[in-house]
Amino acid sequence: MTFYYWFREGIKPDKGVIYCEIRIDGAKSVPISTKVKLARKNWNSAEQCFEGKDAAKNARIIEFWELRFKQIYHEIISEKPNEPIAPTEILIRHRGASSLERKVRQYPTFLECFKEFLRTQEELVKADKLSEQTVKIFRAKYITLKEYLAFKGLDKIKSDNISTTLCEEFKHYLLINRYEASTIEKYLFLIKRVTAFANSRGLAKSKPLDNYKIEKAKSKDPISLTKYELDKMDKLELSEKLRKTVEIARFCAETSLSFCDYNTLDETEYELDEDGTPWIVLGRDKSDTPQRIPLNDKALEIFNKYGGAVDTLPKISNANLNKYIKEIAKKARIHKHLTFHTSRKSFVDYVLNTLELPNTTIQAIVGWKDSRQLSRYAKVQNSTIKRQFLKKDMG
Repeated sequence: MTFYYWFREGIKPDKGVIYCEIRIDGAKSVPISTKVKLARKNWNSAEQCFEGKDAAKNARIIEFWELRFKQIYHEIISEKPNEPIAPTEILIRHRGASSLERKVRQYPTFLECFKEFLRTQEELVKADKLSEQTVKIFRAKYITLKEYLAFKGLDKIKSDNISTTLCEEFKHYLLINRYEASTIEKYLFLIKRVTAFANSRGLAKSKPLDNYKIEKAKSKDPISLTKYELDKMDKLELSEKLRKTVEIARFCAETSLSFCDYNTLDETEYELDEDGTPWIVLGRDKSDTPQRIPLNDKALEIFNKYGGAVDTLPKISNANLNKYIKEIAKKARIHKHLTFHTSRKSFVDYVLNTLELPNTTIQAIVGWKDSRQLSRYAKVQNSTIKRQFLKKDMG
C-alpha cells in the first residue's frame, strides 16, 4: 500500500488543501482530503513533502493519516488473509469507524459566534457600509456578555442553548445593575441577532430565540438642559479637566454634535461661507445624511478660545465626559440624570421650543434622514403649543 498526495487549489488563488490517494496493486481509492490547508509554495509535489514554516506540523498530520490507514489495512488482512484488498474498502471502513467514534459535531460557543459576527461587522466598516462607532458599541456589549456568562459558568455555552430563560436572567442582571430599559432592549436584540447569524453561517443548528418577544422599552421624556442651566454650569469655579468638560458639552449643545462627531471633527469639515459665517458641515456616520450647522456666538467663543482651529479643540474620552458631567451638575445643584449625550438633546429642545424652528430645518442641522427621531430628543412643550396656537407671547 502506498500513498500519493497533491495540492488542490481552493477558492483563493494559490491557497488550497492537500489531497490523498491510496494505491494498492495498481488500484486507486477516490481522493480524500487530509484537511491540511496551505499555500501552494509550501508543497513540494516532486518530493511529496511540505516546506516552509509549518512543514513539521503538517508532516505529523500526514503521518497520522498513514498510520490510520495502515491499521485498517492490517485489520482487513487478518480478517481476510487470502482475499485482495481494494483501496476503497479501506476508506469505507475508515469513514464508518470515524462516524461511530466521532462525537456529535462540535459547534462553536456562543461567544465564538459573537466574535465571528464582530469580524463580519468590521468588514462592513472597511467597506464604508457601517460606522466604526457602531462596531465599538457591539464590542462593548460583547465584553459585558462575556463577563456575565463567565460569572454564571456559561462561557462555553453553544448558540443553540441560548434560551429565553437565560435572556430573562441576563435582563434581570442588567436591571439590578441600573442599566436603562432602552439599553437592555438593545442587548437582547443583539443576542437574538447573533444567534440568528450563527445559524445562517452554519455555526449553530437552530435559531433558539426566533419566537422570543423582546419587551419594547417605554419611551421616557428626554432629558435636556436649559440655557439657564448651561450658563449656571459655565459660571462655576472648576478644575481644568471640569472646565474643558463644560466647554466641550456647551460647544456640542450649541452645535448639536454627538460625541463621535465632535471627537472625529477635522479641518475639512469647518468652512466659511461668502458672508464669512463659520459652518460645520459633515456627513453623519449612521445615516450618511449631511449635517450643516452655522456656529452661533457661544460656539464661536469656545472655538476661538482654543485657537480657532478644529484640531486644537479639547478632547476627553466619552467615559470621562459622562463621569465629569455628573460631577459638574452636582456642583451646580442640577438634579437631572445627565450623560454627555444630553448636550445634543439640549440643542434639539432649544431649537424646537425656543427658536421654534421647523422640523425640516432641525432635521438638516442635526443630520437625520427624517424627523421621527425628534420625539426621542425633545417634546413640544405646552408653552410652545400655547404660544403658537393662541399667538401669545409667553415671555
